[in-house]
This record gives sequence, structure tokens and C-alpha cells, in this order.
Amino acid sequence: MFIPKSILITGASSGLGRALALSYAREGVTLCLTGRNEERLRKTVGAVEQTGCRVRWKPLDICDAQSVQEWVELLEQETPLDLVISNAGITGSHGVNGTVETAEIAHAQVATNLGGAINLLTAVAPFMQQRRHGGIALVSSLAGMQPISDGPAYGASKAGIIAYGEAMRDHLHQWDVFVSVICPGYISTPMADQFKSWRPFEYTPDGAALRIKTSIGRRRAFYAFPWQLALSIRLGKLLPWKLRRLANQRFNYER
Repeated sequence: MFIPKSILITGASSGLGRALALSYAREGVTLCLTGRNEERLRKTVGAVEQTGCRVRWKPLDICDAQSVQEWVELLEQETPLDLVISNAGITGSHGVNGTVETAEIAHAQVATNLGGAINLLTAVAPFMQQRRHGGIALVSSLAGMQPISDGPAYGASKAGIIAYGEAMRDHLHQWDVFVSVICPGYISTPMADQFKSWRPFEYTPDGAALRIKTSIGRRRAFYAFPWQLALSIRLGKLLPWKLRRLANQRFNYER
């Protein structure tokens, strides 16, 4: 079982990131937390500090590669990182009247979701390679396995995380650095509330965080949950496109 003592989590100001921080918080652990919203991040830090763990935190835009690199270098001088969880993400969709999502909205999702994961992994991986130790978890989504029709850039960014993570896992394996790719389904967070359609098997942030923490501890290479939706996606790939399209409409942002 992989039991990290020094952990960096992005997107820790709310939702799943906050729940992940609280799930790892205990005496003897150092948590390094970041998010773009300083006010919400401070609240997470305050809650985590009550457990007795050591906290390092910094408001940060994960899209800023130089800022990410500089902060990772500073943390590595103080407390070498055992585990890094790339969780920061945003979403977007087409307009309610059917207008295609703008290039600006699409690029923002790719830059944050996929670009942020790349910025983080490329900053921390060289240190882990030198130590021949460490774990990196990239939070993707079931939408990366099967995108919804009115959220194309979100699905593309999450699919990119899957491809990038699997390639990096194979590459970093020879240095004993393990990369996990995690694909959650619906989680009851403010970001998920943008989905007005059917959200089956929805998890609370705490419930999802527990499952993710367990999968990381077991060093699962790829973990998609809930299993019912993950299985339906895999089986759905065998269906003709027209049938799959009809089924997927139930999962769009708008009914």
C-alpha cells in the first residue's frame, strides 16, 4: 500500500480537491494545497490545519507554467513530494440555444484541464525521477472516455489527460514513478451543478475522495467509477453511432 507523507493537491479550494485534502489530512502529513480562489483556499487550509497536519499553500493559476514550476521547486527544497494530485479543472458547454461554444471557452478548458496537468507533471517528475520514488495522479473524467455532445472541449481535455497520463506512466515507470489516471463520474460539486440533465450514481465529494484515495493507495493504473457508468461506456462503444447518440443525450448539460 502506497502511504504518502508529503502531498500536493491542485484545485483544493472547493469540491473534490477540498475533500481530497481533508481525506489525507492527519498528523505527520504535509499537505501542499493550491487553487485560484484565495478566499475559498484559506477555508480549506483552516479545516485541514485542525487535523494537526502541516500545511503549505499558495493561490495559483495552474495555467501559468512558470509559477507552477517555481512553487514546485520551492516545495521540493522544503519537503520532497511523495504524491501529486492534479485535480484543478473547469467546464463549459454550447449555448442553450444550440450555439457552438466559443473558441475562447474551449481553449480555456483545454488550457486548465489538460495544460494544467501537463504543467504540474513536468514540474514535479524530474525531482521524482532523481529520487526514484513518487506517485502522480491525474484526475480525468468519464467524459474523457465518452464525451457529451454539448461539452466537446471538456471531453477533449479530459480525453487528453487519459492519453497523456498513460504515456507518461509507461515512460516514468523505469524510474519507479507511478502515474495513475482517474476517471470519476458525477460528483455533487458546484461545477457539476452546471449539468441540468440526468446524473446517475452521483457521489458526494467525500465519497469520491475516499474512492480515489483508495485507488491511489493500491497503485491502480486506471480507475473509472462508478463501475456501472464505466461499463456502460465501454459497452456503448460497440453500438452503432445512432443508438449511442440517442443514449448520450440524457447526459447533456441541458435536458
